[in-house]
Amino acid sequence: MIKKLLLFVTVLTIGVAFISCTPKDPTVEEANPKNDTYYEVFVRSFADSDGDGIGDFNGITDKLSYFQTIGITGLWLMPINPSPSYHGYDVTDYYDVNSDYGTMEDFDNLISTASSMGIKIMMDMVFNHTSNQHPWFLAALDGDEKYQDYYVFIDKSSNTSSVLGSWGQNIWHTIDDMKYCGYFSNTMPDLNMYSDAVKEEILNISKFWIDKGVSGFRLDAAHHYFGDNEYLLMDNNYLDNVVYLKHYKQDIDEYTDNFYLIGEIYIEDLYQIVGDYFAGLDSPLDFPVAAKIRSSVQSTINRTYVSNLVSYYNYYRSINEDFISTPFIVNHDMNRLASTVLGNQDTLKLSAEMLLTLPGNPIIYYGEEIGMYGYKASGPDIWDETRRLPLLWGDDYTTDWVESANIALSNLNDMNLNVYTITEQLNDSNSLLTVYEDMSILRNNNIALKYGNSFEAYENNTPSLQGYYREYQYLENYQKVLVLHNFSNSDIAMVEYTGTVLYASGLTDLTDVQLIPARGTVVIDISGEDADA
Repeated sequence: MIKKLLLFVTVLTIGVAFISCTPKDPTVEEANPKNDTYYEVFVRSFADSDGDGIGDFNGITDKLSYFQTIGITGLWLMPINPSPSYHGYDVTDYYDVNSDYGTMEDFDNLISTASSMGIKIMMDMVFNHTSNQHPWFLAALDGDEKYQDYYVFIDKSSNTSSVLGSWGQNIWHTIDDMKYCGYFSNTMPDLNMYSDAVKEEILNISKFWIDKGVSGFRLDAAHHYFGDNEYLLMDNNYLDNVVYLKHYKQDIDEYTDNFYLIGEIYIEDLYQIVGDYFAGLDSPLDFPVAAKIRSSVQSTINRTYVSNLVSYYNYYRSINEDFISTPFIVNHDMNRLASTVLGNQDTLKLSAEMLLTLPGNPIIYYGEEIGMYGYKASGPDIWDETRRLPLLWGDDYTTDWVESANIALSNLNDMNLNVYTITEQLNDSNSLLTVYEDMSILRNNNIALKYGNSFEAYENNTPSLQGYYREYQYLENYQKVLVLHNFSNSDIAMVEYTGTVLYASGLTDLTDVQLIPARGTVVIDISGEDADA
């Protein structure tokens, strides 16, 4: 009897152990570790914690609760490495942080605090070029052959004009007895991406920041790694970038899990080229979709808004079935939408609704959520700075680096007039910020909006009413929603549906929505209409 009892206990113990070791199915969130809503931060303009007029890491840390309030789960930090410029896209040390923004300890604290609050940190990595003050470039100029191989040098006597025309003189710069390629500026010499040593440096730099806890990279100017005419007389094209990025991503994936890689492919009118980069990246920044949002939101007639997006997404899906788009409205290189539409609140609100109901990981450029102004100015001392002005907090965290930099402010007189601050808009249920907050939370709470890349046109679209279905299923989790945008200046009768209205522009009572508001959006959960659900 004792032997039988021991046998029973042994079998029971083994059975319990077996059950406890059986892996559980991951949750929807665990199955989609790279789906987030991002916010692009220019650290210099974001939040000043120490009163020196310049935004810093501690300022971001102090404001992390703001991101939770408006539904942000990831931050894209524009370049934070040491740099001689205000913008940081000319790096002098890839293994350190800009002292204007704080110390490495401050940055480490930002990462750990953000992580504890469910917010990821993505760094802007500038691998296409360095500063002309980088020790590598200075060593190359001193004749160090190792570092001369890091850059793209040719003999001074080479006639770039005969090969490239006058444009060649704009990207090839003479110094001493050599010429070097600097596509964006003579102060930003291009790195030689054919060099194995450069590729190894890039991988080592990447691992350094991954070990710090960074969750992703935005790769600046990724389309120019092997750019046309940027290597004289060499036959290369954008597919060389794709091949390199594929190998780079494989190296990163072998080193860490769930690291999010996106790249700047600044092409708005050729979605096939942008789409091809899905073979090498988690996502190229979706410039074609961004352009479509901006052009469509400014019109009351948009016959092809949805059909164009269907074409884009179908092509992306042909390259990578699990593609993750990264839609946005504008970024730091573009005029802000508020300046373009003269602050029209209905247009700005509709643009937010359009962005935050699309597939992928939407990116909000800081200040867009409150309708900040900003455009490329034409004064002698100020250019892109006016697209990257201090965020209007309405408290002591607002930076003033623009003024302290002695930049002529005559260009700023018509910018950000009558724009309510974050503090003011957080307390206003009718504000633009409230729309961003409501839409981000709606997205985070509905799997059909947050996860997956399904996108199917609504069958009864008109020139003014453009709708589409978003659908997602994982195990027993299923949802299908219908998104309807009314681009016209008049209310439109509600379409027939069976389901539950989740959102309607400007409405708090969603129990009996009879109209689709003018210049507004309605989102309906129609999961019950699908017989297979």
